[in-house]
Amino acid sequence: MKTTAITERLAGLGGAKWEVHMKARKLAAAGADIVELTIGEPDVPTPANLADTAMAAIRAGRTGYSDGRGEINLRKALAEFYSETRGRDFDANNILCFPGTQTALFAVLMGVAGHGDEVLVGDPMYATYEGVIRATGASMVPVPLRPEFGFRMQAVDVAT
Repeated sequence: MKTTAITERLAGLGGAKWEVHMKARKLAAAGADIVELTIGEPDVPTPANLADTAMAAIRAGRTGYSDGRGEINLRKALAEFYSETRGRDFDANNILCFPGTQTALFAVLMGVAGHGDEVLVGDPMYATYEGVIRATGASMVPVPLRPEFGFRMQAVDVAT
């Protein structure tokens, strides 16, 4: 059966990372002291005013698609913020909003990485970085992040 290039690039990136995540969750539920560095989730509850605003919008019938670039008022506010803080003019058309970090990372990497490229990634890393990188056709090169350097990438580690 013929598959697409992206299907081939992402083969084998299925559930192994989720298995580690679920095991960590079970250990934590059993009382183990776990530092979770697997699948990211918000670790604080949704603020009540945000939940109320979202529910009010749904009750008012706002349930359709929004602008895929991001809500115009948000983009305008961000453009104003960046214009003020960066000392140059930004317009709402210079802003794109994404529903999450992985979507933003995918969009950026699709613009800068491709087949045959290598992307350096600090390790330990977020579980889905490899898939996002491989989707572009590039390959991931893990670089150790060591506690003695505050888990910051070091030139010596990149050179080896």
